[in-house]
Amino acid sequence: MATTLRWNPQLAPPPPRAIAPIGARHVVSVQAFQRSDFDGFAKRMASGETLRDAWRSANDGFERFVFEAKKTAERLDRQYSLSRRLSAAARSASIRVREIDRELEIGTRWRAFSMDFSRNWPRYRKQLNDFLDTPLGRSFATIFFLWFALSGWLFRILIFATWVLPFAGPLLIGAFANNLVIKGSCPACKRQFVGYKNQMIRCASCGNTVWQPKGNFSSSRDDNNRSASSKSDPEIIDVEFEEK
Repeated sequence: MATTLRWNPQLAPPPPRAIAPIGARHVVSVQAFQRSDFDGFAKRMASGETLRDAWRSANDGFERFVFEAKKTAERLDRQYSLSRRLSAAARSASIRVREIDRELEIGTRWRAFSMDFSRNWPRYRKQLNDFLDTPLGRSFATIFFLWFALSGWLFRILIFATWVLPFAGPLLIGAFANNLVIKGSCPACKRQFVGYKNQMIRCASCGNTVWQPKGNFSSSRDDNNRSASSKSDPEIIDVEFEEK
């Protein structure tokens, strides 16, 4: 009678680990900056290479940021149609503003107020100067300036102006320059002319007077009338009296 037994081979034992001796361990040494590093940095600073590298890296970073922002804006615009919605909202808002202006006549009232204020501004300024010349006016101006400076509004306005003036400055300068400058075309030769409002302007082509201030115009007209009357009537003599 044959008997079969299952053969279980014995596993070979793992090889022993090699233990490194204590004296053979690798030690990492940390070195500080050397003198050559400082010398090289000083040479790069003196030559401007460090500043150029910093400026180049900052410029590259800013261009990358602008490019990514532009791509993100285009993706959002394609996904949500932001430009079309904003343009539609702007058109509806402008239409609504015009309707409110027609109903309440805000533009007409503002133009009338601005014209009246500009016409009466010399009188208002004279009254204000007369009030500030009095002791009560000087005391009021001093108290108002101290309150304005100590309350913080002065610094708030300065900080706000620091952010706004770089954008609003060119617009304000352009508006102020347009108030001082007059331009048009000569009625005789149709040539364009540009000049200041406080001086007489002659056409460069035909020589005619195309603009003259009101004061000079009235005085010159009075002089012309006086000279014409004296020439027409030889018995009229112009006499000027001087008070002493």
